[in-house]
Amino acid sequence: MGKNIRHFVRDSWLTASYYTGLSQLYHALVGRKRGIISYHNVLPVDKLSAFDTYNVDVTAAIFDKQLQFLKKHFRVQPIQEIENPNAKGIFITVDDGMRNNYEVLAPLLEKHGISALFAICPAMVDRQLPYIWRDHLFLLLCQAANQSVRLPFNDYQTLLPVPETPAGINNLTRQLKQYVYKQQLADIYGLVREICQKNGWDYEVLSPDELRYDFMTWPQIRALVAQGHRVASHTQTHRVLRFLSQEEKKVELEVSKQRLETELKQEVPLFVYPYGSRAEIDQVTVDAVQEAGYRMALMNVQQPNLSPLTFSQPRFAFPPISDSSHLHAIVSGYKFLFR
Repeated sequence: MGKNIRHFVRDSWLTASYYTGLSQLYHALVGRKRGIISYHNVLPVDKLSAFDTYNVDVTAAIFDKQLQFLKKHFRVQPIQEIENPNAKGIFITVDDGMRNNYEVLAPLLEKHGISALFAICPAMVDRQLPYIWRDHLFLLLCQAANQSVRLPFNDYQTLLPVPETPAGINNLTRQLKQYVYKQQLADIYGLVREICQKNGWDYEVLSPDELRYDFMTWPQIRALVAQGHRVASHTQTHRVLRFLSQEEKKVELEVSKQRLETELKQEVPLFVYPYGSRAEIDQVTVDAVQEAGYRMALMNVQQPNLSPLTFSQPRFAFPPISDSSHLHAIVSGYKFLFR
């Protein structure tokens, strides 16, 4: 069965289950009673461009509809209750701390009376690094569109073509991410500088979209806290924790916590893993987070199978859609029933 046919069958099944009340019955009896949803960027556009999104971008209109859906069908908990294991319902979290979080996303949360957890990398706010490494690579490759460049796949020995379209460049950026994971590279920002050096590029690149690529400022983050939102550490520089030495892990975990607490003048007991998958997180990493003084940590998987559960809290993401049947199946867990 082809991919398109499988998706059609799945979507038809979810729609039928929703409108016949089957998925609601499942949720009432055995479905998910507590869920944490992860967001990243909410953009004021009609249509999403081909960024290196990994399904993390959503339009403001769709985000607005998703919040309406959640309030109608589920109990959206205030973020202050996320550490309460008895608080049943849905929690909203937002990763990376891009400027759209303050200018676009937060006003929509306020419209619906919802508070959220914002995961922040202090080094990015302090401009120690201009962009998260994968975004930086995407922007550099966009400047080299339709040119031949040297990339690390074969030790920079062969000139490789850069696609002309953003969608093609997005796929090439994904290949570079796969390379990072295959090689288990700890110094991913060093890789960005190395690629620039091999091609004679300037390291700095102008952002084509400040809302999408630039980070919030400390005054903006403090304003979110004053509005009732919470802040979590997202490491210092958004590196892959599993690939780091114990000392590097300690720096990423402890320095980010200390920096956030200094700027916000309050305890920061929550941690959000930068990538959140089992490819990034092992038991050693979970132990390091606990030793760094956090009380809870959030992943991006349905069933982490790591302990303690407090430091491997599961999360899930929404696709950029507003279809009620599909969204209800995700939140209730009905979509994953036969996996």
